[in-house]
Amino acid sequence: MDHRTQSAAKRRGRPSKFGRPSRVVALTLPQDVIDQLHRVHQDLGWAIVKLLDKAPPSATPRAEDTQPDVELVAVAERRSLIVVNREVIRNLPGVNIIPLGGNRAFLALDIDRGMSDLELAVSDRLGDSAIDRRERRALAGLRAHLTTWRRDHGLQFHTRAIIVVERLVKTPVDREGNGARRGAAAKRSSARAAATTLDGPPVTGREVPGAGLRTPSTSHERTRLAGARRRTMSTKNQIGRII
Repeated sequence: MDHRTQSAAKRRGRPSKFGRPSRVVALTLPQDVIDQLHRVHQDLGWAIVKLLDKAPPSATPRAEDTQPDVELVAVAERRSLIVVNREVIRNLPGVNIIPLGGNRAFLALDIDRGMSDLELAVSDRLGDSAIDRRERRALAGLRAHLTTWRRDHGLQFHTRAIIVVERLVKTPVDREGNGARRGAAAKRSSARAAATTLDGPPVTGREVPGAGLRTPSTSHERTRLAGARRRTMSTKNQIGRII
C-alpha cells in the first residue's frame, strides 16, 4: 500500500463532532433543563458546548488566596520574618501575632523565648479540640516548617524586641464633650469660691451693714441695711442655681 492509500485510510470514518477530542458521556437531566438546552440547540451536546464557550472565564484568584499560610518573608539582607495568614492562625499561646497588611502577620516572641517555645505554642494550639479543620491544617503546616527550618544548618534564629506604637484618635464629639465638662467644672469651682467669700467671717464697723455690733440708730441706716441684706440673699440664690 502506497502513501496515498494510507492517507485515504486514515481519513475514513466519522469526522470529529466538535473539531477536538471528545467522548460519549451518559447524562440524566431534569426535563426543564433539557427544554432549555433545546432552545440553544436541538443537539444537547452542542447546546452544552455553546453555553460553556459563551461563559466568561473563571475569575483569577486573589493574590491573598494564592499566598501560603506560612512563609519566610525577607525584610533585609539575609534576614526574614516568619509570616502567617492571620485570618487562619489567629491565636498562639504566648506568641504575639503582629499585623503587617491584608491577612499577613509576623510572629514575635519575648526576649527570653526561642524556636522551641514557638513549636511548643503551636503544639498546644493543635491540642485544642475546638479549632476548625482549616486552622488545624495551617498549624500543622507551621509546625512542619518550624521543624524543617530548625534542622537547616544554613539558618540561624534570633529573638528581637519590637516596639509597636498605636495612635489614639479622638473624635470631634469626644473633644467637645471634654471641653463642656471642663467648663462646667470651672463654673462650679468659681461658684463655690464666691459662696465661701460671702459666708466668711463678718467685718466690724460700717463696711458691711449689720455685720458689726452697733445697732443702726437712724431710719436711713435701717433702710440701707435692709437693701444690703436683700442683695446678699439674691446673690446667694444665683450661686445656688449655678451649683
